[in-house]
Amino acid sequence: MFPPLCNLRRHLLASTLILLPPPLHRLSTTTSTPATRVPNTPVAVLWDLAASRPPSKLPLYDSAVRLHLAASSFGRLRLSVAFLHPCHRLPDPDPSTEATNLCRVCGRRFRARDALLRHFETIHTREHAKRLERIESSRGDRRVRLAASLSLKLSKYAKAARELTAGVDSRSPADELRRAGVHSELSRYPSASLQERAHEVLDEGSVRCLMLVSGKEELSPLLRLAKEKGVRSVVVGGESGLVRWADVGFTWAEVIAGKARTAAPSTSGKWRDKDVLKRLEWRYEEDDEEEDVVFEEDGDGDGSEELAGSANGKPWWKLESDGEDSVR
Repeated sequence: MFPPLCNLRRHLLASTLILLPPPLHRLSTTTSTPATRVPNTPVAVLWDLAASRPPSKLPLYDSAVRLHLAASSFGRLRLSVAFLHPCHRLPDPDPSTEATNLCRVCGRRFRARDALLRHFETIHTREHAKRLERIESSRGDRRVRLAASLSLKLSKYAKAARELTAGVDSRSPADELRRAGVHSELSRYPSASLQERAHEVLDEGSVRCLMLVSGKEELSPLLRLAKEKGVRSVVVGGESGLVRWADVGFTWAEVIAGKARTAAPSTSGKWRDKDVLKRLEWRYEEDDEEEDVVFEEDGDGDGSEELAGSANGKPWWKLESDGEDSVR
């Protein structure tokens, strides 16, 4: 008995699909798109919050996140510290200007926190539960692929839920900076504490790029020291004169708009090219000690004594024949 025709066709179709090469669009995405080089330069961010404040219209958390994105474009973020005064507080939000409660999942803003909580519970919590049910009901490879495709949405929801349950409603900047991944240190003299920490970082030699978020020109010796040690320097707060001593500088508006992040790869490439050329540079160094030709002179130095000498000690004008003629 032969198998039914429909089953045979199905079997042939399955075997043909197995032998077929992968689709062309998959090959093009892997072969034509060049691999972007991820910078591995250790970067340290030191922020004087009293001397360089981001725009007040943007929450401090968003400013710190965009600052980290710009710093990560120059290399691997190794250290991020913000120095602030104990009395520093965030400005109170003005409800008449714009909504202040932001949904971290969809980006909508709400004037009241209760409205944000209701929105999050009725929409995003239900969507999150449906995603988890889809993953739980799947099996095998399909479950792995589905979990990988939904991982970004799941992590985004979890982060937003932690922020809401933590009750981040205080006006302390330390809480906002902590949520953004910035370590905050309280100091009565933030600029002095920043300078002390920068000296420690430069002496350790653990970073190759130093990002200073400050507007005080008193930190210019610190940038000169970084240049002597071969450490690249980036200044955020280009409105001040401190940017003159740095390798590159950006304003807060450029950091917020993403221009600093866009310009970072080309700037890092120029730095690498300069380092390579500096190592390969051939320098011609002339010898300071040149061989001087010294003529030894006897007597008055006119050279007559050298010509006067002969093998028998007679003057050069007296020939041998002269002596024989005199005897005769």
